[in-house]
Amino acid sequence: MNETVITLFGSIDRYCYNKNYLKYYLDKAKGQPVRLKVSSFGGDVAEAVAMANLMAEHGNVTVEFISFNASAATILAFGGKSIEMHEDGMWLAHKCSLGVDIWGQLNADQLEDTIKELQNKKKSAEAIDLMIAQKYINRSGKSLKDVITLMEEERWMPAAEVKEWGFIDRIIPGVHKKPQVTNEITDCFTAIGLPLPVLNASESETQPKGNDRNLVSQIIDGIKSLFPANNTSEDISNSNTVISMRKEFTFINQILNCEGIEEKDGKISLTVENLQAINNAIKVANEAKTKAESDLTAANTARQTAENNLTAVVNDLDSLSDSVRNAADNKTKVQVIRNIVAKIPGTATASHQESNEDSKFADIATDPINSYENE
Repeated sequence: MNETVITLFGSIDRYCYNKNYLKYYLDKAKGQPVRLKVSSFGGDVAEAVAMANLMAEHGNVTVEFISFNASAATILAFGGKSIEMHEDGMWLAHKCSLGVDIWGQLNADQLEDTIKELQNKKKSAEAIDLMIAQKYINRSGKSLKDVITLMEEERWMPAAEVKEWGFIDRIIPGVHKKPQVTNEITDCFTAIGLPLPVLNASESETQPKGNDRNLVSQIIDGIKSLFPANNTSEDISNSNTVISMRKEFTFINQILNCEGIEEKDGKISLTVENLQAINNAIKVANEAKTKAESDLTAANTARQTAENNLTAVVNDLDSLSDSVRNAADNKTKVQVIRNIVAKIPGTATASHQESNEDSKFADIATDPINSYENE
């Protein structure tokens, strides 16, 4: 059965696209499938609700969103049996707006009346918003909070997101031209020895055949026909050799001073110069390793010698007395020795000497008259 197409490209209001316009064409297509193509920024909510009901009564209307659609246009679509949207289209929902026309000088009474009027308009807008939100909820199954938040955001949504919300049933893919291997491309690929792109069956049907094929391909096919079918020689025009640049071998790339190494069918070829560079790098690394090991051995020997010397000194100190030997650590041993030395007459260390006037009465005070050291 043929599908009747109705277009709605413009504003939805009583002066442009309205319920009477839609009813006229729906009545003409009674009992037939209808496709309503819509591209509209919206308009009158009342008209959109009425138009949605008319489509629901018809029962077989597919709404097709083209380009940008918003506001009342999104509400209108909910009367359709199915809603589709082009992949490059955009969709927007928002809260309703009411006209307000206030101008002039107002006295206190007039201001009070105006305030009441605005408050009533606000209540009306809130009621309309809830009605619109309920339609979005019924279509998507989302919560009231989620829908109100979306309406407050007033943002354009791509087709994929609109479908995720459940506001449309299908995304119409764009027309994408399939690439074709033309004669010119074939000649260029063959000239430099690159394999031709592999085409699937449906694509290969669109390629030139017979006399339309390029001369180079015909010559190659002629040469191939001269050899047995089991010939294993490489066909440069249809080679499946995969060439790639391997960049993950960073250290080798640094040694060879290159960005990457070319790989063909899982194999990498190196020149004699490449091997020499790698060998030199390994040689330098081994020499550095040997030197580092030698330096480490010398450092360990020096450390062991120092530890042995320290042990010998400590043993000598321990032999001085039991107090030194029984000290907890080397620092304590030194302090014990200082205390012993301080008790020897005339040999007090600086830390044990008194600097004040009373020092002349110390037990180890020097006799200024009979001191032969000062003669």
